Amino acid sequence: MMDMVAGEPNDVRLKNVDGQWIVQVVENGKVARHLFNAQPVAESYAELQRMRLGLPGKPLIWGGKPGG
Repeated sequence: MMDMVAGEPNDVRLKNVDGQWIVQVVENGKVARHLFNAQPVAESYAELQRMRLGLPGKPLIWGGKPGG
C-alpha cells in the first residue's frame, strides 16, 4: 500500500493492529505500509529500512502500547 505525504521527513514506524504488525516507511514523501504476522520479523524489517534510509535509533511504535 502506497500513499503520498508532501513534506514528511523520512521515517519508519511500527504499529500493532489486531495481532498483526504494520511497518510504515516514509521515503521522499511516499508512505508504504507492510504487514507482518510476527513482531520480531516486523522489527527486523523496520530496522533494515531505518539503516537503509540512514535514520538513527530504533523504529517507533505508534498508536499506543505494543501488543494492544
